[in-house]
Amino acid sequence: MPPPGPGTTTSLGSREFDGVRADGKRTTWTIPAERIGNKLPIEILSERWYSPELNVVVFTRYADPRSGERIYRLEGIKREEPNAELFKVPADFALKSAPTRDPDRK
Repeated sequence: MPPPGPGTTTSLGSREFDGVRADGKRTTWTIPAERIGNKLPIEILSERWYSPELNVVVFTRYADPRSGERIYRLEGIKREEPNAELFKVPADFALKSAPTRDPDRK
């Protein structure tokens, strides 16, 4: 969890992930020396790459020397049409009405 406060955010421009363009930004927070018992300042970093075309985050990186680094990356992005067979109603499908409730029964 990042420290409270806005941090300092900078643009990282654009880059491609598996052929998908994404816009990046990096936010950095600094915990001053001796704020939480630390002798030196602690720098926490959050990096986020977002694809406006797919409307999804394709990569994040969060690094905090107190807890380590976490990376998320969306991989295997396929942009072709899905197989139409996936959307066919099974041949044995039947629509059934839900039983009606007897209004006199409690």
